[in-house]
Amino acid sequence: MELIKILEDETQAEAATKKTLANSGVVVLPTDTVYGIFSLPSKKTALEKIYALKKRPESMPLPILISGVEQLPQVSSFQSQALDSLVRTFWPGPLTVILPNPTPNMSLVASQEQTIALRCPDNDFVRRIATDMGPLAATSANIHGEDTPETATGIANVLQGVDLIIDGGRLKDGIASTLVDLTQSTPKILREGPVTKDMFFKSLE
Repeated sequence: MELIKILEDETQAEAATKKTLANSGVVVLPTDTVYGIFSLPSKKTALEKIYALKKRPESMPLPILISGVEQLPQVSSFQSQALDSLVRTFWPGPLTVILPNPTPNMSLVASQEQTIALRCPDNDFVRRIATDMGPLAATSANIHGEDTPETATGIANVLQGVDLIIDGGRLKDGIASTLVDLTQSTPKILREGPVTKDMFFKSLE
C-alpha cells in the first residue's frame, strides 16, 4: 500500500492515482463528503476487490462519479427535465441520482434492474481524475455498515488491501449525499442528506 499526501505533492498524487486505476488497482481518495474507494468501472478485478475489502453485498452496485454533466451520456442515455434541473442546481455537490438506461460500458456496475447511481462531486482533484480517466466507480471507504474513518491512516488500518491512498487530511462530519430515484415518472428521495427535501422540490418548480 502506498500513501501520498495531496498537499505535499498534488502532481505526484494525481499521476499515481491515474497509473493505479489504469492498472486495475483500487485507490482511496478524499471527496467532498467522505473518503471514497475508487476503481475504473470496466476493471472487473478491481471492482471485485472493492467488494471484498468492504465486505459489501454483491447485490449492491457501486455508484459512479463523473467530472461534470458532459460525462452523463457516457453513463446513461436517460434524459428528463427533472434530471436537467437537479444537476444544474446541485452539481458539483452532494446529490446522487439513480437513472435508468445505463450505457453498455457500465454493464459491470449497473443493477439487476438496469439502473445506475451517479454523482458529480464538489472536489477538483476527483473531477480531474474523472476528466482524464472517464467515469469512476466509487463508494465510501469503510467496512460495509460501519462508519467511514475521517483520516487516511484510519482507512489504511481498516482497508489494508487497497493499492493507493491519497491523504487529503481529516474529513470531519462528512455527510453522505442525498439520494434521489429518477427511474419513475415522479422523482423520489431515498436518502436525505445535505440537499434537503425543501431544496430538492424547490429546484423542480
